[in-house]
Amino acid sequence: MGRPEGTPPKPVHSEDPVASTAPVDPFSGLYGVTVTPFTSDGEQIDEHGIRRLVGYLLADGVDRIVPNGNTGEYHALTADERRRVVELTAEAGAGRIRLLVVGVGGAIPDAVAASRHAADVGADAVMVHHPSHPHVTGDGLIAYYGRIAEASPIPIIPYLKAILDDATVRRMAALPGVEAVKWGINDLPAFGRAVTIAAEAGSKVRWICGTAETWAPFYWAAGAVGFTSGLVNVTARLSFELLHALEAGDRARAMEVWAQVRPFEQLRSRAGDAWNVAIVKEAMHQVGRPAGPVRAPSSAVSAEDAAAIAELLAGWGAMPPGGATAPAPGSPR
Repeated sequence: MGRPEGTPPKPVHSEDPVASTAPVDPFSGLYGVTVTPFTSDGEQIDEHGIRRLVGYLLADGVDRIVPNGNTGEYHALTADERRRVVELTAEAGAGRIRLLVVGVGGAIPDAVAASRHAADVGADAVMVHHPSHPHVTGDGLIAYYGRIAEASPIPIIPYLKAILDDATVRRMAALPGVEAVKWGINDLPAFGRAVTIAAEAGSKVRWICGTAETWAPFYWAAGAVGFTSGLVNVTARLSFELLHALEAGDRARAMEVWAQVRPFEQLRSRAGDAWNVAIVKEAMHQVGRPAGPVRAPSSAVSAEDAAAIAELLAGWGAMPPGGATAPAPGSPR
């Protein structure tokens, strides 16, 4: 079957430097959490755009792909849209994605149904969003992840957004079906403690830094074996340079790359991560990748932020010939 019109070519082959240094363990390394491209009015998912985006990521060497994550505006998608995003991603990356991890969540029956659908279309695992519930206990969280893991045909990756006590860490890491944990809290001592507690209990679970390049070097030092990235939707070069430096134990180089990426991630993390997706989508638009607007309750970036993004992209050498494109859909500019 030929690739869809407008989709970039197949990814680099194994002899390419980017691909050849990828870790053997599919649950370690660089996870690309995809945005969800929308049509210009934001009312529908852009199916062609999703296919094109997967092609760009694979061409850049990103073969651990996570649709329906928070960067994908999971909570702004309908259940039908989430399923379609997964189907399109799986189709576009068939035979080329090393690890397809699908974001699921909500009520347990809904998360289980989404897990089964993900398995049906060829996903390798599901990332279970931390419950968006005001009253979460340790016992309740274990019951939540445990029931989903028991019913899911494929492994699960709990996505933690709250620090767990020692006993809850041990129980979660011991749940059958849990292959990795995405740690989404910016608390390094708590992360190090969780890694140690799980290892002392004999768990082989992998720990993934879920707060992207900003925290990756520090969580790597405390036991992480991979990190998630939204930046790869724009360009994967710096993310891979950071990964390779961490894998090689080259701290000096890792911190050089970290310093280049940090201003972009700081733009995203302001106001409690309120601008996380909008910044990425604006950058994607400037380099000519399919993104579309963000959906409410997110909003478009300011002209000042767009200019700051353009300056960063130019400094990275990521700006296309001729400079930035026209304002993104929904932009106040």
